[in-house]
Amino acid sequence: MPSSSPVLSAAQRASFYWFDDGLPTLLTGVACLLMAFSLLYPHSGGSNLLSAVVALVSIVLYGLLLIRQREILDWLKSRITYPRTGYVSPPYSLKDANLPLGLTSLSLPGSETSHPDERDRSRQVSFMIAIALAVGLPIFFFSNPWLCLVSGFLTSAALWFGLRYIQRVSWILLAGFPLLGLAMLLFLPRYIDGPARVAWFLAGTGVILIVEGTVALLRYLQNNPLRRQTEK
Repeated sequence: MPSSSPVLSAAQRASFYWFDDGLPTLLTGVACLLMAFSLLYPHSGGSNLLSAVVALVSIVLYGLLLIRQREILDWLKSRITYPRTGYVSPPYSLKDANLPLGLTSLSLPGSETSHPDERDRSRQVSFMIAIALAVGLPIFFFSNPWLCLVSGFLTSAALWFGLRYIQRVSWILLAGFPLLGLAMLLFLPRYIDGPARVAWFLAGTGVILIVEGTVALLRYLQNNPLRRQTEK
């Protein structure tokens, strides 16, 4: 359970504010799609050279997105978020700025200062890492399509457990991953190998996150118009 400390409550509000515009979620979704595309496209049947070039470009873009994620987020927020609702420091320290977007969002301490509650958050992160392994390893090594559905439900449960005190977890995330697992169960051919199944799950994750981020961004823009628009 979250602490009733005013400091932690303020940190939680700042964390919610950081994610309310949907931009971190959008960038995470784009990163997932780029990685999935780089894994799937070389096997799509195109020419070897073209496949290699496209895969290389997607990997480079993915790497740039990870390395420059903080700069990209700051640039987007300085033009979209801060003019509307003001500036707030990111809910993770600068030393974490180069971690992948997904990892930083799963390991937010809620405050840049040490606090006993961080032990609880560390246990949450450890639990989510264990769930990620439980999701990825079975669909990688075993071809039973029902495992995809199980992985979808496990991912949804992990997101609810690990992120509900860090950001608002919407029904799009909670329902999207079970639906992704169901779609893979029904439509993904059984001859697809383990790496391709993981790549398709990653691609579906990217789509879900982009939809969630887009909905959050549109809601944020509607609720927080620019001041000069409200003054007319």
